[in-house]
Amino acid sequence: MSVLRVISGALEDGTRRGAVYGGDLLVFEKVPPMEEFCAFADALIREIFKTEDPVRAQFELGRGEYLSKVEALQRRFRKDDAAKELFLAALGHVGVDLRRTSWDWLYLRVSPHGDEHAGRRTAKLGIHRDTWASNVYAQTNWWAPIYPITAGRTIAFYPAYWEKPLKNTSREWDLEEIRAGRSSAPVVPEPTETVDTASELRPVIEPGDLLCFSGAHLHASVPNMTGVARFSVEVRTVDAGDAADGRGAPNVDGEAPRVASGWFHHVGDGTPLPAVGPGPATERSVE
Repeated sequence: MSVLRVISGALEDGTRRGAVYGGDLLVFEKVPPMEEFCAFADALIREIFKTEDPVRAQFELGRGEYLSKVEALQRRFRKDDAAKELFLAALGHVGVDLRRTSWDWLYLRVSPHGDEHAGRRTAKLGIHRDTWASNVYAQTNWWAPIYPITAGRTIAFYPAYWEKPLKNTSREWDLEEIRAGRSSAPVVPEPTETVDTASELRPVIEPGDLLCFSGAHLHASVPNMTGVARFSVEVRTVDAGDAADGRGAPNVDGEAPRVASGWFHHVGDGTPLPAVGPGPATERSVE
């Protein structure tokens, strides 16, 4: 069973990666560069939305205008070098060895209250493992809120499934086909059997904290009915040495047709992560 651990300060990188590959959920508390990052993101959000109350901006704007501002925010954020530098500083502060680390991209996720402002850029992600899509079992996910959150506007984990297989659509899912417009599949593979949610865990962390977990964890966005939008940042990293050597979380049910090494680039020079083989061998069949 996975363990939620709260950590003050840094954790040696190999120790952290081993804990993540073993299923632990790590919360790094009060990370100074992350606190700076949240202040930076808050200023950018307020500038784009032109409001002093960003988490309730949806009630001041029509759906089309709100979604347009979300798109403008996400596009600008993704290209912002200052945001990248602050987040890399946060990773370095908690002990990540950036010399051997690749990532995909920083994503500022907006989860408004209810469904009225739902759209492609505000879509809630259903229950999934990231590794169903990436097939990279050395993948680590990082997640942090920009504003205070509650159990009603966070992400949910299902730790009972860390070693338990779940039937899913990963065998047929292919991002390259989706990007080419040849597939209408959802943005992430989905379960094809009912999920037992009895083990659901909803971490509530503070702005300035940083949540670290394996991409192999079964997780989902919590449907937000709190009356307040959730703004959060996320990124996925891969340790190049572990990927090359086949180290990572166990694959209990992933059947992705390809290994998505090309999604990841070195955090410093941008070189692509070298092509790697599949992750650790599947331990159980889901047939």
